Amino acid sequence: MTNSKTLKTHSMKALAFVFIFSVSLFGQLYAAGDNVKGKSLFKTNCARCHYATDQKMIGPGLAGVRNRWPDESKLIAWIKNSAEFLKTGDKYANDLYKEYGGQQMPAFTNLSDQDIQDILAYIDNPPAEEKKDNAATATAPGADAKGDKGGMSSTQITYLLIGLAFVLLILSSALRSVSRAMENLQREKEGLGKLPESKPFDFFNNLWGWIVTHKKISFTIAFVILCWLLLKGFWALNNIGVYGGFKDKNGNVTGYMPDQPIAFSHKLHVGQNKIECTYCHSTAEKSKHANIPSSNVCMNCHKAVEVGPQYGKKEISKIYAAIGWNPIKKEYFQDYQNMNTEEVKKVFAEWLSDTKGAFEEVEKQIQKPVQWVQIHNLPDHAFFSHQQHVVVGKVECATCHGKLEEMEKVYQYSPLTMGWCINCHRQTEVQYADNGYYERLHNYYKEHYGEYEMRKGQAFTVEKIGGLECSKCHY
Repeated sequence: MTNSKTLKTHSMKALAFVFIFSVSLFGQLYAAGDNVKGKSLFKTNCARCHYATDQKMIGPGLAGVRNRWPDESKLIAWIKNSAEFLKTGDKYANDLYKEYGGQQMPAFTNLSDQDIQDILAYIDNPPAEEKKDNAATATAPGADAKGDKGGMSSTQITYLLIGLAFVLLILSSALRSVSRAMENLQREKEGLGKLPESKPFDFFNNLWGWIVTHKKISFTIAFVILCWLLLKGFWALNNIGVYGGFKDKNGNVTGYMPDQPIAFSHKLHVGQNKIECTYCHSTAEKSKHANIPSSNVCMNCHKAVEVGPQYGKKEISKIYAAIGWNPIKKEYFQDYQNMNTEEVKKVFAEWLSDTKGAFEEVEKQIQKPVQWVQIHNLPDHAFFSHQQHVVVGKVECATCHGKLEEMEKVYQYSPLTMGWCINCHRQTEVQYADNGYYERLHNYYKEHYGEYEMRKGQAFTVEKIGGLECSKCHY
């Protein structure tokens, strides 16, 4: 009778555990949402005002938004109808509303709770795809951008597998107990004694015993794990110092994208206003270095343009504070660097009195030069000439810097590794047409080697004029 009760007890425990674990696990996965559906919903409803990263647009960047709200039900209510939710007096919502100048987010009553869960899943874990290293895509060697397929992330799949393995271990233990109890019942009917009590489980001794008796399988498993660790270590070491070229199909950037002292939008200036690159970077065609423009260049336009479409007066006022422009009197301060700082502060405090929080940021820039953060850095032992590439090689800016006209915030587009440069030299044809720099060389090869047809269709690349010689870049 005792064995029968034991059998029932173990069976019920095992079934209850499996049921509770399954409901909990799959309930959480369902609640987490479908990031593939969420992508479409985000593009339709949210992308006009928000990035899925931590970058600000009209509204805040949405990366980690779930963690910023104390209660997810409040976040859902806020998304559906922010105006109604503000009436509840929620402190976080009202602070957020004030932080963004009282801009009212439109109501999304058309979205169900599950739709919002899908959007949040997309923000937390946007689907990505793998990209390989080549000059056309300008991705860094070894970049591993494994993405999601079917709406579950690799992390969720890992947790699921670990959970299932744990369930199997529990079931295996329960089934052993059930089997033992059933055998004891049978032995009791036959008048035999109970089975001897099993010894306590010793994981390490049992594991070592299994390894000793399964040497080939153990060696294979150890060899696979060692190879995997070596491969992971190789890619980790191979990417040291490589900061650019990582961008998934959704446009999310993971390359080097530092914050600048002034939020300068290339998308606005280059894309919308059509300002040429060389207007600001005037030495890109004349020197081996492309210069960072001085504040005087900015002032050519910003003496008249005082308010920006996104940040209002705040960011433009940082230029004024650096160079010494009095935005109220529309003239430069006299002897600006030697002026009393408190007098200057009064001018900017008055100028920015209608923009909450702007003066505190602009104050840091008063009587100080703008210290821009260089994004594209080459090692000291590598020589690179902008003039050689832009004027002689006729290389477009976007080849190395990406589509700046689409970048709200500039990031390092190309990895700028030695392998990336070599691939470019191997694939880029020499631009002979109307290029005086190569005129003598062109005539020489025409005379001795003939035209394209005589070269059996092979492109005449930079490699063939010494583009891979070590001394070209290292001397």
